[in-house]
Amino acid sequence: MPPDGRQRRAVRRGRRGATLRADRRPGPRRPPVLRTTCRRMLGPALFAAVAAARAAEPEMLTYTLRPDPGTGRIRVELTWRTAGREDSTFGVSPRWGNAGEIEPLLQDLQCDGAVVAARERGAWTLRHRRDAVIRVTYIVQPPGRTLTWARSHVPVVTAEYFHGVGHTFLVTPLPGGGMPDTYEVLLRWDVPRDWTALCSWAAGRGVGDRLRPDDIRHSAYVAGRLRTLSRDVPGVGPLTVALPARLAFPADQFAELAAGLIRDQCRFMQESAFPPFTVLVVPIDEPLPRGTTSLSGTGLYHSFVLFVPPETRLGDNVEHLFAHELLHYWNGGVLVAEEPDELVYWFTEGFTDYFALRILFESGRWDAATYAKWLNRHLRAYNANPARNATNAQIQARFWKDRDTVGEVPYQRGLLLGLRWQALSRQRGVEDGVGKLFRHLLARARSGEFRLTNDRIREAGRSVLGDWFTAEFARFVEAAETVEVPPDALAPALTGAIRKVYEFQLGFDREASLAAQQVKGLISGSAAAKAGLREGDELAGWDIHGEADQEIRLQVRRGDKLQTIRYYPRGAAVEILQFKPSASPS
Repeated sequence: MPPDGRQRRAVRRGRRGATLRADRRPGPRRPPVLRTTCRRMLGPALFAAVAAARAAEPEMLTYTLRPDPGTGRIRVELTWRTAGREDSTFGVSPRWGNAGEIEPLLQDLQCDGAVVAARERGAWTLRHRRDAVIRVTYIVQPPGRTLTWARSHVPVVTAEYFHGVGHTFLVTPLPGGGMPDTYEVLLRWDVPRDWTALCSWAAGRGVGDRLRPDDIRHSAYVAGRLRTLSRDVPGVGPLTVALPARLAFPADQFAELAAGLIRDQCRFMQESAFPPFTVLVVPIDEPLPRGTTSLSGTGLYHSFVLFVPPETRLGDNVEHLFAHELLHYWNGGVLVAEEPDELVYWFTEGFTDYFALRILFESGRWDAATYAKWLNRHLRAYNANPARNATNAQIQARFWKDRDTVGEVPYQRGLLLGLRWQALSRQRGVEDGVGKLFRHLLARARSGEFRLTNDRIREAGRSVLGDWFTAEFARFVEAAETVEVPPDALAPALTGAIRKVYEFQLGFDREASLAAQQVKGLISGSAAAKAGLREGDELAGWDIHGEADQEIRLQVRRGDKLQTIRYYPRGAAVEILQFKPSASPS
């Protein structure tokens, strides 16, 4: 947006937002006496026109963030220039992700230029003079100085970096009651000189953009001793990658991976308006047991964040996580679910996994063996999940409470439904039926006010794929029946057959044993017990994973001797569908 001479336009838009120009920073508002003089000179009619024009100007929000590496706290200052209104409401997200309650993190909140007329859970209603400038300040006190896997979404300040998602520490205007839909937003960082600062929508210590309050909340804010790389993705646009230098994988390789995955997905989605995009990598320093790993991610506004252990290496685990989070630009970003969104998690999470895996394979990044490995892993996990028939209402109620069972159902169900419905569509003469359904929903979302609900997905499926879709939807989405995938769903590249596989059974309490470095909760008759492992054995070393067909190796100390115990962590044998690469796919 080019400058037009007004003070509020004191920003220069670039490809990644706007950069504050030092010579044109927003100054103080004109004193009331000048407005009074103007009124006498112009007359009532002209003054009313001028007042209306001023009220039509976008309101401005200026945030200043001061993370303190010494105390671990963040000082936030918001200056809000209102227009044509005498009451305003702002608030903070009540809860978000695994961060828990947000308002208790905010301390010593002060408001100047307005009076707090009402307050309820995370929301403040203000009374002020027309066109007031309101100043809100507060301190954010994170729960710790490092992130943990159980609470990776909370804000954090270490000696080396700051990270926070807007939902967990920023107050923003709330919608409704005549409040604007969008604002001119300026962001200023007050951080050590050797720190780099950026957010989901711009990089730099002073940046700006035109945003909705939800965009502000649904953005990541990062500063620290970071390595920042830029790439121009051919046919797509600019990409920014930021990550700490102490991660195990090379930053250049990660940036190339990011650019390639964005290119592949934009090509598949036939995307012609992909925005400048940011990928942030945040380390989780909580120690993991040797031989184990953990990865997670969060899709955000024009960006996503990957949470990884510092020792993570690039491989199909990172590729899958990256692909899944990137897909949320479309599924969850462009295509937004109506609240409560947990009712359609099977689509926004499960179909995201379906497309992420499919594109990794169809783009040539993964071979058929890797694709089959991931599908088989999901099929086994779904078969072993005692909550696989949880309804959407149960998922809404228990997603975070029973994360390892109920919380996995929407991912598994949606992925398998994608495979099933793609095969059934092809049998009825519709090529890439699931892709057509998804693009149809995207087009509706882009054409106007459209929010994703189960009723709308069902009707869209019937319209795009045929009347058969209604009965399918009733069985597997509404009644939560166990999903059956046709063996020829991925022919000719992969062939499926019912095969005997084993449920994974480690044979002892993993968490308790690794914490105590001593075998706890040994299961009598398990493969571990049959291999010679004993209750109370001291664990001197271990190589543990989650695959029933991959050998476990444990080093136990008995007296002054070390003994290596090897076994396959196989529990009960079950017969389920499994895929393998075809001998000669066409």
